[in-house]
Amino acid sequence: MAYVILCHKNPEQINLLIDDLTDKHVEFFLHVDKKSGIEAQIVHREDVHFVRRPSEVSWGHYTQIECILKCFELVAEHGNYNYVHILSGQDLPLVSNTAIAEFFKANEGQQYLKYVRLPNDKEMWGCMYRVSVYYPKFLVSRSLRTAEIRNRYMNLVMSVPFLQRSLKHLPGELYKGSNWMSLTGACMAYILEYVRTSPGYVKHFRNSFCGDEIFFHSIIMNSPYREHVVNEVKRYTDWDTGPEYPRTLRFEDYSRIQEQGVGCFWARKFDLEVDRAIIEEIVNMKLA
Repeated sequence: MAYVILCHKNPEQINLLIDDLTDKHVEFFLHVDKKSGIEAQIVHREDVHFVRRPSEVSWGHYTQIECILKCFELVAEHGNYNYVHILSGQDLPLVSNTAIAEFFKANEGQQYLKYVRLPNDKEMWGCMYRVSVYYPKFLVSRSLRTAEIRNRYMNLVMSVPFLQRSLKHLPGELYKGSNWMSLTGACMAYILEYVRTSPGYVKHFRNSFCGDEIFFHSIIMNSPYREHVVNEVKRYTDWDTGPEYPRTLRFEDYSRIQEQGVGCFWARKFDLEVDRAIIEEIVNMKLA
C-alpha cells in the first residue's frame, strides 16, 4: 500500500506518523509544502519518497488539488499499489498496521470516500458556488476581510445567471467530499489519465474555490469505479466540538475517540504544539 502524506509543519510529528505506519507492505509519498522548509527534518530512507517539485500550497486554491496529483504521479513512478491512502501530516493510526492491511486485503477493489451529490440542499447555493464563480487568486484567502469581499462577490455572481461560468467541461453530475480517502491503485491511475486527457476540466478548477473537495470525487463518481465506492473513509474527525473545525484533538478527547472511533483506522487532527499527551497516548495504545 502507498501512503500519500500532505504536510507543512511539525516534522517531529510527521516522523512519528511514518514510524507508526512503517510496515513491510507500505511505502510513503510525501508532499511537503514548498514554503514550510521542513523536508530536511523528515526521515529520509528507501521507503520514503518526496515530491521533487512541491507546490506552495494555499488554502482553498488549486494548489490543494495539485499537491495530490503530484503525489499520485510519484506513486505511479514507483510501481503498482493495491491501495493509496491519503493522509495529512496531522493524522495518526488508531489500529495496528496488520488490522489495516487485513481489512483492505479482504475488501480489495472497493473505493473508500465520503461523498454527497451536488447541488446539496444543506449548503449555501447548493455548494455550486465553488465551481460556478470565477475566483481570482487574491479572493481565495482565509482572512476575514477577504472572506467578506469574496462572499459579496460570490453572492452577486450566483444571483445573476449570465455572470456564472460555463460548466461545459464538467460532468453532468458533480460530487463533493473529503480528500482524506483510500483508493485502489487502478482508480488512482484512472484519475491521472483523466487529468491528462481532460485539460478543460483541470483548467476550470484552477479558479474554483475549495475545488479540491469536488475535483477527485466528481472524476471517481462519473467513472466505472463508482460501482465499487463505499461511502465512508475509516477516519475519525471531530467536526462538532470546536473551537477549531475540525477540532485539534486533545488528551481529554481520548475517551470520545475510543467510543466514536470504533471502525476507524486513522484520526485527525493532532498537533504536538497543542497537546503532546494525546499523541503519545495514541501512539502507545492502539484501539485494536
